[in-house]
Amino acid sequence: MRILIPVYLVLFFVGLQHFVDWQSAGFLLGLAALPFTTEFDQTKRGSRRYFYISIGLFALFLLVPVHTFYYLALITAVVFCLEMYVGRINLLPMLVMICMSPVFRFWADLFTFPIRLQLTALAGSVVIGAKVEGNIISCDGQDFSVDPACMGLQMTVTAMLCGMIIIGGFQKKYRKYLSAGITLVVLSVAFGLNVIGNLIRIICLVQFKIMPGTPSHEVIGVMSLIGYVIVPFVFFSRYMIMRFGHPVVAEKKIYRIVPTGPLLLRNGILLACMVYGCYVNLRPRPVVAHALPVKTAGYTVKNLPDNVTQLMSKDALVYVKFIPSYYYSEHHPMICWKGSGYTFEKVQEQVWNGRSVYTALLVEGNTKLHTAWWYDNGKHRTNSQLTWRWDVFTGAQPYSLINVTASDEATLRKVIKTLIF
Repeated sequence: MRILIPVYLVLFFVGLQHFVDWQSAGFLLGLAALPFTTEFDQTKRGSRRYFYISIGLFALFLLVPVHTFYYLALITAVVFCLEMYVGRINLLPMLVMICMSPVFRFWADLFTFPIRLQLTALAGSVVIGAKVEGNIISCDGQDFSVDPACMGLQMTVTAMLCGMIIIGGFQKKYRKYLSAGITLVVLSVAFGLNVIGNLIRIICLVQFKIMPGTPSHEVIGVMSLIGYVIVPFVFFSRYMIMRFGHPVVAEKKIYRIVPTGPLLLRNGILLACMVYGCYVNLRPRPVVAHALPVKTAGYTVKNLPDNVTQLMSKDALVYVKFIPSYYYSEHHPMICWKGSGYTFEKVQEQVWNGRSVYTALLVEGNTKLHTAWWYDNGKHRTNSQLTWRWDVFTGAQPYSLINVTASDEATLRKVIKTLIF
């Protein structure tokens, strides 16, 4: 075990170097949370469940070579190794490692998008004299944008990791441990408190006209996190642990794991799989064009990595981003354009030319662009993540994310009308 852990760490840093955001607040907070949440029960023999889980995830990685499956396969291989030589591990550290991963941050940012729009509408209805347009609240001539930093990636990940630290600390203090089901219920309360805290934060920012980038803006955010999420969650989690926690029965018997042939074989199999997975991750990925049938006349067509087709003309920029299956993450515009330095304003769902689309205003300094996006597979189109994923899961052909961007709204409407998918 002593030699396997360093080897796994090397594979983690090498094989996931382009996947993990090493300097992100979520990843660093997750590392800090692991000592508070990890507990080994040395009175119980480690099971082989994580071996089979890791093998299953590795098989999925071979079928669909995405970094997420390799990340999950690698961390479950590490947990299997630790369980076999130290003792039965609790659930919280696994949840922490999932929560600190880029895929969780992606889903947190993407799936809380409808919640952000609802929070904007609700906050706008509370503040007197405020008007709401998409994710923008206008009050007395000032615009306030409800972006992912308010109710998405940063606050959601932070709240969940803080919740796990609090649960882990109380469990160690009182030597009582929650079952997996109750743990998930308690963490869902942390998510709900985060939504409420963000709503109150938005109302305060708009009511007192506190603009982004000011110290007061950050202070309000921290106060909302502490006052409306962490403090009530401390009392709630403590009550749940005292009420439903199972006490640890002190036993003198401690299992001493002796390396046996089958145990060494399983660890050897996992190690070989993880080394090969690292090799697969480091290989160059081929460029494959997967596009819906579109009118390309007047466009310059370019096939980009990761199944993306770019159509460019003097009027518009179109991306057709093929999504191979329902479990894939996609190149969402709110992430890709943000990476290019743009911020999203006036995000809203509208019906244009008989089709429902999301629209937004892209802003970078003095540059403003109009963009729209939706999901399409040639037969059906939707704006819902759950709808297209369920559709593909039940046998429909894969979807593509269509993102059209132009300099003004009139041109954007015209381009969308002329494109036939």
